[in-house]
Amino acid sequence: MMRYNALHKRSKHFLAFTGLTIKEYDQLISAIQSDWISQRIHRLARPDRKRKIGGGRKYAMPDLEDQLLLTLVWAKVYPSYLFLEYLFGIDESTISRIMALIKPLLQDRFVLPDPWKQKGRKKIKTLEELKEFLPSDIDLRDILVDGTEQTIPRPQKKRKRTSYHSGKKKRFTVKTQIATTRKGLIIHVSKSIPGRTHDYKLFKASILPKIIPKESRLYGDSGYQGIHKDFSHIHALIPFKRTRNHTELTRSEKIRNTAQRKVRVKIEHTLSRLKKYHVLAHTYRHSLHNYESTFRFVANIVNFRMIQRLQTV
Repeated sequence: MMRYNALHKRSKHFLAFTGLTIKEYDQLISAIQSDWISQRIHRLARPDRKRKIGGGRKYAMPDLEDQLLLTLVWAKVYPSYLFLEYLFGIDESTISRIMALIKPLLQDRFVLPDPWKQKGRKKIKTLEELKEFLPSDIDLRDILVDGTEQTIPRPQKKRKRTSYHSGKKKRFTVKTQIATTRKGLIIHVSKSIPGRTHDYKLFKASILPKIIPKESRLYGDSGYQGIHKDFSHIHALIPFKRTRNHTELTRSEKIRNTAQRKVRVKIEHTLSRLKKYHVLAHTYRHSLHNYESTFRFVANIVNFRMIQRLQTV
């Protein structure tokens, strides 16, 4: 059976299965240990519980190290629950319950949280408040924004097929918007929406336009052309496009586009890091109801590793 005590002796295998080094994994355990204990006490001490704490059947996987390992292996490799059942020696229902408890511990820790879903901890509603939890050298003067799509199985209902069909990808997708710093640190993850929706429409519906500091520069791709008209308070840098009559860009416009692309490539690198976790790269097989929590969980893991690297530089 796969367990932390055995896998951590093989560092290369540990990194391949989880996306984290052993040192980073141990630091992550330390960061969430207290919240995990509080969550467990709250669950066991609920008023409607019939047994006292310690009573009842013993948990199949009681240690946080093994529970987090299970969740990371699922996100990194994206095997079926049946495969994980044989790999970890526990049944599918236990696997589902463990991941349902572990993902909330991380999905709002290192990324600007969704203000409508916060419970318990202090609500972070602005980039300035988020900066308190990030390394002191993180620069928010340049913010990069982009959308990403992930394939989903063909919906059964015709109305759902219409809304989820992406003309860009020529398949059924779900779309999510992220914003990063110039160093690639994720500072915002939007709600996930059907893939037919345009990137700019998702941007307008998100909280990002309301929380961007006035002194920040926002870098977007050519899909964000209407931003200067709709959000005049945002200092947006958008690539120039040829007009409908195919007027060629001037030399200065081409130079500016090239300079902006050199900045925007950082968000493409971040998207690449996210999709190294196969749960966000392959066809998403699970319920879309849980997609946002899964995306945010992976985003926080990627951010955690980025923060550790920045602190050691």
